Amino acid sequence: MTDVMPPAPDLPPLLTDDDVRDRVESLVGAARADRTLWLVPIDGDRRQPPMLVPIEDVPYLPGDLVTSLGTVIAGFLPALTTDAGPGSIVFVLERFGPATVHPADRDWAEALVAMCAARGVVQRGVFTATSAGVVRLV
Repeated sequence: MTDVMPPAPDLPPLLTDDDVRDRVESLVGAARADRTLWLVPIDGDRRQPPMLVPIEDVPYLPGDLVTSLGTVIAGFLPALTTDAGPGSIVFVLERFGPATVHPADRDWAEALVAMCAARGVVQRGVFTATSAGVVRLV
């Protein structure tokens, strides 16, 4: 299958959980904005295409936004399927504050994981990028 979006140049594939975390740290790192949700797509070859989707001013709790996200993701994820497998997604909730995990962070992670499971979407991780750094939630 031909890639619709080429991988980002000079970026190695994301083969392990540590690779995914390192990429999140290099892309988002410590929070510079409050309440932004980043969607990081990964193709079937485990390469990141030159595409990031920031959604600014997300609510404190996920609510109905997660349903809409599922529709957006379902729209572009099939284009990331390769002969090696389906595309996948990484989520990064950027927020100000300490690196401790807040109950709202857990609510977001649970809602995103449940949405992916319901739609058959492979998720490679859910992170928070806080003022103090990156924390893996799932």
